[in-house]
Amino acid sequence: MKKSKTLADLFPILCIDETTHCVVSKNADITAAFEVQAPEIFAVSDGEYDTLHDILIRATKVLPTGYMVHKQDLFIEDVYTPPFGSEFLRTSNYVAWENERHFADRPYLRHRCYLYVTRPALPPLKRTSSQSSLLKRHLVPKELLDSRTWAEFVDVVNQFAAIYQDSGKIKLQRLGPDELLDNGEQTGLYQRYFSLSLDDPTLHDVELTDGLKVAGQQTYTYAISELGDFPNEVYNSARLEQFSTDSSHFPISTGSALGMLLPFNHIYNQVLLIDDGDALTNQLVREVKRHHSFAAWSKENEVSIRSKDAFMEEVKDRNRRVVRAHYNVLVFHRDPDVADTYRSQAAAAISKLGFKPKLASHNAETLFWSCIPGNIAEIGADNLATCFLEEATALWNTETNYRDDFFCKNGLLLTDRFGRPCMVDPFFEPMQRGIIANRNFMVVGPSGSGKSFTMNNMVYYLLSHGIHVSLVDVGGSYKRLCSLMGGRYITYEPDNPIEFNPFYSADLDPDEETKDALANLLMALWKKDGEPTSKAEEVTVANIVHEYYGATRRARQAGDELFPCFDSFYEFTRDTYPAIFERNMGSEKEFNLNNFLYVLRPFHADNQYGYLLNSRRNIDLMELPFVIYELDNIKDHPVLFPITTIMIMNTYVRKLFSVKGVLKMLIIEEAWKALAKENFAQFLKWCSKTVRKHWGSLGVVTQEVDDLVGNAIVKDAIINNSPIKFLLDQHNYEKRFAEVMQTLSLSEKQANIILSINKGKDPNRPPYNDLALLLGDYCKVYGVEVSRTAYGTFTTERQEVEAINNLAEAHYGNELESAVKGWARGERAGGYLPVNSAGVPLLHPNGQPPKALNGSSQT
Repeated sequence: MKKSKTLADLFPILCIDETTHCVVSKNADITAAFEVQAPEIFAVSDGEYDTLHDILIRATKVLPTGYMVHKQDLFIEDVYTPPFGSEFLRTSNYVAWENERHFADRPYLRHRCYLYVTRPALPPLKRTSSQSSLLKRHLVPKELLDSRTWAEFVDVVNQFAAIYQDSGKIKLQRLGPDELLDNGEQTGLYQRYFSLSLDDPTLHDVELTDGLKVAGQQTYTYAISELGDFPNEVYNSARLEQFSTDSSHFPISTGSALGMLLPFNHIYNQVLLIDDGDALTNQLVREVKRHHSFAAWSKENEVSIRSKDAFMEEVKDRNRRVVRAHYNVLVFHRDPDVADTYRSQAAAAISKLGFKPKLASHNAETLFWSCIPGNIAEIGADNLATCFLEEATALWNTETNYRDDFFCKNGLLLTDRFGRPCMVDPFFEPMQRGIIANRNFMVVGPSGSGKSFTMNNMVYYLLSHGIHVSLVDVGGSYKRLCSLMGGRYITYEPDNPIEFNPFYSADLDPDEETKDALANLLMALWKKDGEPTSKAEEVTVANIVHEYYGATRRARQAGDELFPCFDSFYEFTRDTYPAIFERNMGSEKEFNLNNFLYVLRPFHADNQYGYLLNSRRNIDLMELPFVIYELDNIKDHPVLFPITTIMIMNTYVRKLFSVKGVLKMLIIEEAWKALAKENFAQFLKWCSKTVRKHWGSLGVVTQEVDDLVGNAIVKDAIINNSPIKFLLDQHNYEKRFAEVMQTLSLSEKQANIILSINKGKDPNRPPYNDLALLLGDYCKVYGVEVSRTAYGTFTTERQEVEAINNLAEAHYGNELESAVKGWARGERAGGYLPVNSAGVPLLHPNGQPPKALNGSSQT
């Protein structure tokens, strides 16, 4: 027969006070409850851990003697459920859908942290755990304290909370009746505790047969409550070896070993009782005198004398605060065998900290009962160890999960360091919070670090959220993405040369910004880099542009279907403008019109570059959401390359002023020869300081940080004005990372986090790479992990790209989407390649793929 307790009869909480929202126990203990928003794990420096520790100490010191602090961290296993019904997935293509399927049922740990400040009605040191209300048959409520005591308690609690809030490091939210009790919309605090769940609204009974079972789950409790269980020294932070290197130190809080780093169901309780230091000192003085009487008979008395003398010296001379401390870890699972595995892992974690793990076999139920929110005064003196406040709070868990949501409307799909999928918004939300001042960014990733793959993933999600992207590429890394997203791919081929039309305007009345951009383009075509220009020349070219559009508009009104392009502009300048120039009293000394026409003649009609500026096809680049300028075939051409870069500048500037309501992003991908040109460098400097005013963003992607520092203008434009930085694996620079720190103005904290990239990767996850995201002083590492189908869409590995192209040609009529999906399933042009559950092809022991089957694809 099962032995069970009915909560309705034994529940130790009397009520929630309507005025103060305090929890009142049946023992008349008063408790204020808070939910804690702690810093994110793996994003805190050694110095910040010291600051956090100091906050805990200062806040606790305002509490009077006899008060108790109970910090309770709930860690609950969950699995990711994709939002397949969301508008984003309904309107997105197969990549987003396949990524969500990839992460479906991915396990992760949910964390909630609560903090309770209790004023016990009776001194807890006069109670023992055997006096728990769980073991009493009848409870007699005690008379509540008078109003002055309530006012004093509320005042103390407000002081305690203010120290946390004013720090800016930890936030406390006071819990009211709606959060403490189930309100029909969200599960209450007590329902969560008695269901060992964050969503179950039921108050389950407790079973005491075959150990403690709560909500049908087998539990084990490890307690740390005796001073002899403590190691000789306790620090508030420790070195996390798996993320550290020979030249970097990655810190983690000591308490995280029993918090976020225990990757399974558990509750970590941390308890403090503010002790009377003077009373304890007087007691120790009496004990020392007694030890002196027996010192001659036993050496143990001499040791005890020295220990107690040292303790009293700390209290008196250094004004150390004495507390009684208790810690326990409760692990649980519905499967007893799994719960037993958790028990072993929890014991190992406690041992690794230097403590002696002690399984609570006879008092597990009373520990569970006393840790009910608001009932901590029942912990009992036998479960409390005497120590100093600094050491006691060093064991607190001070971190939580990354706070990135599963979905946000402007997010990039990444994972946290535990593998939980999240959508990270680097461009909008940080701007709203004032973390960054503009949306410019840079991406630094050495060869082989996954830079191009990461950029494909980023650009895909940016486009999916409606952002306009103009991308300058060398190397063809985005061709398949362009096809998938319906973009315009502009490149040079002998039978299909690159072409633009900066003169085209649908209404023939472009705004002044567009005219100014066109005038700058003409000046760049006419003058060599570094060649001086006069004010008269600038004014004259601007006037030619103005007169040209006026003449074109009048011609249209007269019925002449004149097409705006360079040819018509050149002919207007040659045939019509000389008379206007003369009428305006222009002179050859101020502006050499013949020289202007002569220099621009190669771009007219059937001359050498007549195709370049007369396009009738690329006339809508300003309106297109996605345009790629692929410069690989012309990167060394002395004429086409600089003119193409000028056209890119011109088109992007026109887009900035003509397209409203969306973010316009210009990404320069490894086009460093363009950056060597003075005009383009000046353009980047202008962009970096101006585009934010027009809802624009400048992004630069490079392999080497050194690429950015050769030109002072570029360095000033890109590095100093890019508050958003994505850094991939930098282990090649580990020995000289000080140079990288100086170039990018990194703090030591950021450097340690960046050097942890790709360290301690989970071998049980599908293949992924890390990246560090820097937003001002903020820095976190994320994983770039996608579905096998998305991988096939984004990969730039030549062998894989060729395999997909061959499959598309052989079986899918060059249809990309079907070919990528087939490749992800293991299909190849010559047969079928088996894949494992993660979609990774299975190889023979010799590393070669298995022989194709039947010469045809199979699924």
